[in-house]
Amino acid sequence: MNSPPFCPNSECPLHHSPPPRSDWYVRDGHYRCAAHGLVQRFRCKHCGCRFSSQTFNIDYAVKRSLPYRRLFALLISSSGIRDMGRILGASPNCITNRISRLARQALAVHAELLSHLRLREDLVADGFESFAVSQYFPNNIQLLAGKDSQYWLFSGYAHLRRKGRMSDYQRRHNEKLREQFTLGRVTVYHSFTDLVRLALITVERSPCGRCAQLFTDEHRTYRQVLKNLSPSESSRLTHRRCSSTLPRTVSNQLFAVNYLDRQIRKDMAEHTRETVQFARNVVNQMERLAIYRAYHNYFKPYRIGAGEEALATHAEKAGIPGRMIRGELKSFFTRRRFLSRVKALMIGERQVWLRMVKTPLRQYAEDLPAYVWA
Repeated sequence: MNSPPFCPNSECPLHHSPPPRSDWYVRDGHYRCAAHGLVQRFRCKHCGCRFSSQTFNIDYAVKRSLPYRRLFALLISSSGIRDMGRILGASPNCITNRISRLARQALAVHAELLSHLRLREDLVADGFESFAVSQYFPNNIQLLAGKDSQYWLFSGYAHLRRKGRMSDYQRRHNEKLREQFTLGRVTVYHSFTDLVRLALITVERSPCGRCAQLFTDEHRTYRQVLKNLSPSESSRLTHRRCSSTLPRTVSNQLFAVNYLDRQIRKDMAEHTRETVQFARNVVNQMERLAIYRAYHNYFKPYRIGAGEEALATHAEKAGIPGRMIRGELKSFFTRRRFLSRVKALMIGERQVWLRMVKTPLRQYAEDLPAYVWA
């Protein structure tokens, strides 16, 4: 990097907006490291912050570089953590660390591009059920998508109680675990509330007078949340309920989320039915899902077929300009995103970025490097 794009100090005025002049910094020597060779250092003239070209690199503070594009391809094609480690010659902890870095890239890119969406279609929402740690701790991941484009807008995490048939031993064990871990405020009600809030924000950003319909199944919690909307909000977002027992065909009103459900279970090892590659950590699970969402929205073609329209991504079908998508993806695997510069990051996604979602039975807080807060 010949010249830094901005000051990395979040308290500096030159951090949030591009510096007006190119002489806002001075070169401040260099250093050599085994992973990156000769690295140039800089100093901000305004605040005195000292930094290097590696400060803006996705590999900031690592001792070994891995091919992020290949890691990305392995993750979205049903490879497990140890599979990736064997292929790339790295430890599981190293692979998990690099996936976390990719996840923050994915969260930042999605938040930026979503802010440019001007809604032209109705919305569909539903819960995707999986589990983490063990099957005694199922979870529900709320999905919000465009009805026609299948553009994936939102993912929200919620803990669930184990349900279904259990033996006497399983029932006793379940009661014991329930005493050790409470759901707190991470429930379907709170997760769906965040989903509706994002849907309303998206509708309000759309052309004047725009209203949208939100299609869901007949889950009672959905009706509860939408019933609590104010009259002005209800006028912008109309709730439509459909039976979840209808055939999951293209003519089904819930096709968009049914399609996402199928793709996630097909492409992500931890969500395959009766898998042994289940998630051991809730934050890691949501990070991998954020990467898959970025792949689905911004990399994957809308449909397989001939013609220019088939090559368009789901985001382009939803109305996000292709030049903006290409601009963000150009540095997706190289330039580090800063939390302080990410606009309109939802509360739930900020919690994933900062690793604040609690994993069942985990006694200690998640380890969070200092640079993640920047």
